[in-house]
Amino acid sequence: LSMPKYYPISKLVGDRILYYRKIQGASLLDVSIVIGISEQQQSRYERGINRISLDRLAQYVSYFSVDFNDLLYINRNQIIH
Repeated sequence: LSMPKYYPISKLVGDRILYYRKIQGASLLDVSIVIGISEQQQSRYERGINRISLDRLAQYVSYFSVDFNDLLYINRNQIIH
């Protein structure tokens, strides 16, 4: 079995993280320093290549000053079965 290129739910969450990063004018480096990860890892999260733990997600919630729901809201039509 080969590993997927990305995880569909992680990709949707990563898209939200990218969105909030862009509207706040933050670079990959800006976010990665505060979150405590590498730029490469930040990029992987945004592209949905790596899954994000709930603890790490809490760091994004704090960093972007948003609610968990803002990062986790997923329309059932967006989920790929």
